[in-house]
Amino acid sequence: MSKQVTLTAEPRTELGKGPTGRLRRTGRVPGIVYGFEVEPTAVHVDALELYHALHTEAGRNVMIRLELDGDTTLVFARDLQIHPIRQEVVHVDFLAVDRNAQISVEVPVHLTGEDDTADDDGVLNQVLYTVPIAVKPLDVPNYLELDVSGMAIGDVKRVEDLTLPAGADFEIEAERTVVTINAPISEEALESLEADAGIEQEEPQALDEEGTAEAAAPDEGETATDEA
Repeated sequence: MSKQVTLTAEPRTELGKGPTGRLRRTGRVPGIVYGFEVEPTAVHVDALELYHALHTEAGRNVMIRLELDGDTTLVFARDLQIHPIRQEVVHVDFLAVDRNAQISVEVPVHLTGEDDTADDDGVLNQVLYTVPIAVKPLDVPNYLELDVSGMAIGDVKRVEDLTLPAGADFEIEAERTVVTINAPISEEALESLEADAGIEQEEPQALDEEGTAEAAAPDEGETATDEA
């Protein structure tokens, strides 16, 4: 289960583009807290502390104990706004949750036993990398494991083969495919598929002795013109 992380927030008394810009320049990230038994409140947190909170094994599903004005609220970070160049968080929403009620989260699927699949040259194909589940906040898993050992060509593992924490539910069809083992494809079959898809491979250009591309000879009936 995901480990709880403590993060200290301070209320934002000034709103607007100017004040939020000044906050960011001092290493703070503006945000808002809302949700279960919480009045929407504008806050700001330390950028480095937020970075570390979001880079545990739980990723963005980490449960945060947000401390604000002497009170502690269980929250998840949601709707992160990321700077397109620096890839830094420039705004974050903190969703307060009821520890006794289910929430919706996307949980990664981790495969095990990949080196122990059948020795039949099959190609492992992972179709789903995350699965949506409904689970109580304190029971959110860091990931769901799926054992693929012994799988052979033609075998399929589905959502229903994943094990959930007690009291959790899938929010996706149980029959959805997670992993398949496919037969290897030959070069000839690949070229046939590319041809059917209208993908043409470019012919390599001939090079002269100096390594530069040779100009194509004019077609019969055409006259090459000299440059002026």
